[in-house]
Amino acid sequence: MNNVIFHITVKGIVIYNHQILILKRTRPSSDGLGFWELPGGGLEYGETPHEALIRELKEETDLDIKILKPVYTFTAIRPQYQTVGIGFLCIPTNDCVHISDEHTEYKFVHSNELLNYLDEKIYNDIIFTLKEYESMNIEE
Repeated sequence: MNNVIFHITVKGIVIYNHQILILKRTRPSSDGLGFWELPGGGLEYGETPHEALIRELKEETDLDIKILKPVYTFTAIRPQYQTVGIGFLCIPTNDCVHISDEHTEYKFVHSNELLNYLDEKIYNDIIFTLKEYESMNIEE
């Protein structure tokens, strides 16, 4: 276990007009979680999780975001490394999505449509956050 590496990642639950942004990967997840995912990615050395999420959203979608708060954590254990993730509730401050080469398409979907796209593990991680968001009455 001396060579085990920890990878820290951040994901954004980006809500716009009461819909959630999801991205379709160019190939399915190596974890078996399918093609569709929330935007985000790994921290670079010296970054805070907030800085990493802002950078990743800009790189993947060209969106600027306002982070409302961290809302969930997750982990994935593999033979040589473990990913530890933090999910954040966000709203965009602009509405013009331009996806990067990492993805082939994007959608804003209602929470009741998410299971049609996201793996159940991802869905279960975020559904309570979506219910909480609806009760917050935030103007977008």
